[in-house]
Amino acid sequence: MIKTLLIWSWIMTGMLFIQSCSNQNVQGSNFSQIYGTKNVTITPDYVLYHQSNDGSRLYFQFNSTQVLYARKDKSQPYHSSVRIKYEAYAFDNRKELVDSSSIMIYDTVEKKSAKLINGELDLKLKAGKKYYLHVYATDLNRNNTYEKTLVVDKLNENSAQYYLIKRKSDGALFYNNFTIDPVEVIIQSEVNSGKKLYANQYFRGFPIASPPFAHPDHKPFNYQPDERHVVNIGEDGTFEYLLLDTGFVHFVMDTSQKSGLTVFGFENNYPKIQNVFGMVPPLRFISSNSEFDNLNNAEDTKKAVDVFWLAKAGDEDRGREVIKRYYNRVQDANDNFTSYVEGWKTDRGMVSIIYGTPKSVRVQRDEEIWYYGEETNSFTLQFTFVKVDNPFTENDFKLLRATSYKSSWYRAVDVWRSGRAYWAQY
Repeated sequence: MIKTLLIWSWIMTGMLFIQSCSNQNVQGSNFSQIYGTKNVTITPDYVLYHQSNDGSRLYFQFNSTQVLYARKDKSQPYHSSVRIKYEAYAFDNRKELVDSSSIMIYDTVEKKSAKLINGELDLKLKAGKKYYLHVYATDLNRNNTYEKTLVVDKLNENSAQYYLIKRKSDGALFYNNFTIDPVEVIIQSEVNSGKKLYANQYFRGFPIASPPFAHPDHKPFNYQPDERHVVNIGEDGTFEYLLLDTGFVHFVMDTSQKSGLTVFGFENNYPKIQNVFGMVPPLRFISSNSEFDNLNNAEDTKKAVDVFWLAKAGDEDRGREVIKRYYNRVQDANDNFTSYVEGWKTDRGMVSIIYGTPKSVRVQRDEEIWYYGEETNSFTLQFTFVKVDNPFTENDFKLLRATSYKSSWYRAVDVWRSGRAYWAQY
């Protein structure tokens, strides 16, 4: 009899992994610094909010488990020391330093425990421009720094950064642009006090990424919303709204505009994979048509997923290991590449799941180049992703596809189907 505890062994252990955050427009070649937590421990989440034409605020949040709490001896309490520093540069001249500041966060506790640590920094940035914001989070006890680069958009008062989302029940900030449950929120936009908004609701299905050698026929997006609601921003600069866990809502000032705030609804404990139903869809990359149909139509989904992996791995120990590696990559893709679809469905998510972490990445303003090997080696596998002008998200990149990827793709998929995790050769 096939045991059905195989997948749960991964689900339970998978909860212990520190989640990385997405990072856009970073200059450099260290992929782990851009998308992962390979060489860093502290990985704060950030939210930019422009409360006035000249005033902006950077909110940050990190988990206490990501920093080192130290003490001189057993009679002393534990303490942590974190420095958050930013440097703002002109978007059209990256050498022109516009503003900079830093803040220290100290925490002293008698007993270490997991908790969220929040803070904020004020920025002095003029309206009508865009900026690059380099943010450095340093755990001073570890001498460990995580760098993230954000694009500050103050071109017009309808851009997403002129809105701040808080949960109505407890006032907690939204550090992601998605929700996994229907939730009532308070949205703040002080510069737009007293104005009227249109909430365009979309309930659309989107396909997963095609293999890198395939050229899918993408149809133009139909911007006509499935539902539209009129929202009035109060004189205090706030309004309430019920966010759904399906589809997405796009707030705009005018029905002819595309610039605005977008919030997405994802299900299944996103971005984590914490139940069997979330484990089936990402298997599309490595399953045959008949296998995928069987998984979707199975009466016992848990057993069907176990049967799939055990058939590939041959035994439970090997099965647990390949499951762990595959779904860790799925979660990393969700953390890093979420756009208008789940991160694993995107081109970058697909490549990172199947091929693993590139040895290096070069990031320019509108493209990313991933290298699986030395950059100067002509035999190195290379993928180029180009930024898409998408009014709903700044994190949409499309792969430049080529038939030359066919052999490497089938080789990688065959390795996964033999019950082993594939790593592109360096």
